[in-house]
Amino acid sequence: MKRTSFLILLTLLIFSTRYLPISSAQDYTQWALPEGAKARIGKGEINDMQYAPDGMLLAVAGSVGIWLYDAETLQELALLKRGKYDVDNIAFSPDSTTLISGNSDDVMVWDVATREHKRTFENVGGSVVLSPDGVTLASENYKGIHLSDAKTGRQKKTIDARLKYRSSMLFSPDGQTLASVYSSGSIPLWDTKTGKLKKKLTGHTKDVYSLSFSPDGKTLASSGRDHTICLWDVETGTLQKTFIGHTETVYSVSFSPDGRTLATGGGDKTIRLWDVKTGKLKKTLAHTDQVNHVLFSPDGKTLTSADSHHTIRLWNVETGRLQKTLIGHGTWIVGTSFSPDGKTLATMSRDETIRLWDANTGQHKVDLTGQHVENIGYFETVSFSPDGRTLAAVSGEKTDLSSFSEYTARDIARKNGDTAIYLWDTDTGKQEKILTGHTAPVESVSFSPDRKTLASGSADKTVRLWDIATGKEKRVLIGHTASITSLSFSQEGAILASAGLNGNIRLWDVNTGAHESTLTGHAAEVRSLSFNPNGEILASTGTDGTLRLWDTNTGEQEKILAGYKGSFWGVLFSPAGEILASQSGSSRVSISLWREIWLWDVIKDQKKKTLTGHLRGITSTSFSPDRQTLASAGEDGTVLLWDLTTILNTTDKTK
Repeated sequence: MKRTSFLILLTLLIFSTRYLPISSAQDYTQWALPEGAKARIGKGEINDMQYAPDGMLLAVAGSVGIWLYDAETLQELALLKRGKYDVDNIAFSPDSTTLISGNSDDVMVWDVATREHKRTFENVGGSVVLSPDGVTLASENYKGIHLSDAKTGRQKKTIDARLKYRSSMLFSPDGQTLASVYSSGSIPLWDTKTGKLKKKLTGHTKDVYSLSFSPDGKTLASSGRDHTICLWDVETGTLQKTFIGHTETVYSVSFSPDGRTLATGGGDKTIRLWDVKTGKLKKTLAHTDQVNHVLFSPDGKTLTSADSHHTIRLWNVETGRLQKTLIGHGTWIVGTSFSPDGKTLATMSRDETIRLWDANTGQHKVDLTGQHVENIGYFETVSFSPDGRTLAAVSGEKTDLSSFSEYTARDIARKNGDTAIYLWDTDTGKQEKILTGHTAPVESVSFSPDRKTLASGSADKTVRLWDIATGKEKRVLIGHTASITSLSFSQEGAILASAGLNGNIRLWDVNTGAHESTLTGHAAEVRSLSFNPNGEILASTGTDGTLRLWDTNTGEQEKILAGYKGSFWGVLFSPAGEILASQSGSSRVSISLWREIWLWDVIKDQKKKTLTGHLRGITSTSFSPDRQTLASAGEDGTVLLWDLTTILNTTDKTK
């Protein structure tokens, strides 16, 4: 009896420790941080989700790395991160002990139990799928689809070498067939032993986005832009059924483990569960946003979904009820600002939310609610009042502009953005006022130090000063000949600087509204302005790749801080004025520069430190009032909090 009890206890211990978290759930904001960073807010975008075959883990791949969750509780267990790029997709080995990830042109192999990176297969393609027996790895890049040994990475053969866009690949359950899709809507089926084309399935009229084999491998489900779901006989290549009901693009399809149910998720913000045998709709689950991923758990009892705003939901398949919601992943964070006391951080995101976070712990505090919160678009800015009680925000074009170049997207936003400014009470999260008067999209806002005045700049070429207490317009400043892209009050609030799309900077007397001087020198758009604490120096950056310092008393340019080739996105003086932070924008020179923050020693006129850690472009920076922390927001869906005390006392190895 004792021996039996001991064996049972030992078995339970082994089982319970197999997937123990390496860190506690409260510590995930500090996992896999870049050097100098002390916390991360947000978990990034979602590119792929997969359950471990044993049902214990849910892996979520995206712009930060690979997050591992307890499949039942959704507790964070680990963050697997290596390299400088997004993780595009992931695949578990059949025994759940190994995880394979694809990013850019490389494939990485991870030990699930230890969370350690085991090896990297270079230049084999970024999109990866693993054969059901775990022996063969299929990857694709512009050279074709490659079949490689999953253990060694040695390439066996290349199939489909034509330079055509492919968006998805999938092995059949027996591993003998590989299905892929083209942008034309056709679905080739390849023989994995010979590499030859077996059949080509044609029937979709537009792009195909998702594939799923039935468990027995006899049926293939496909979906795409034509709003339809097709079921194909794999052996004959004939179309068996067509499910119609979605009113927008169907982005994801997934068979249940027993093959009786097909889940589909689409742009119409619904998940639909279909009876595979009859073709009838069984249930419709309502999402709040476009559904990009649907996935059955290995036992078939739970359906996991992720929407366009990167919220993960777990549904009970039998009842259709929502069981759990995981919020934390997100799309581009485009604006960030510290409250004056340094305790709260505000973020503005492309997921159409404005959130307040505890700046010390990284914990979410409250979401701001009210009119037009959902209209966050391309020209986003967020700013606290000096007392921290009010938050001002403006928004641009709501339409997805991700497929456009930076400059094309900005032109669209200038024409279609919001002309109002929104004010929120930061204690309650409720909207206080909406300021209207501009006749074109608002591109910048700034509070005066005494909190009595809010300045706004617009594509209508005017600067407007607003009485915050009443919400009424106090004065209109006229003189710019192009859109106004940036504003900044001097520390004492007597001077307002405004910058235009044409590169000119104008200084205004706030009390009288008089134009004092025009600063010329930038050859292109000025993106950001910042006064030093005594108001005698104004820093400006622009798309001409220069960071300039101006003497506000004389209006003369003092110096140009050199060393950058590209576009500066923003500039900000530290509270004491001795450090200047600049963030890079799009660059034709090097894509790595998109992700850098440069810290300048203003007194010595030299670059002091380079901060790297975001996997995509940096959109905003903000100093804490005590000068000990710098927050940076990025297109990777995260905010990094940098420990300046440590950073500024170390040598910059990037010089």
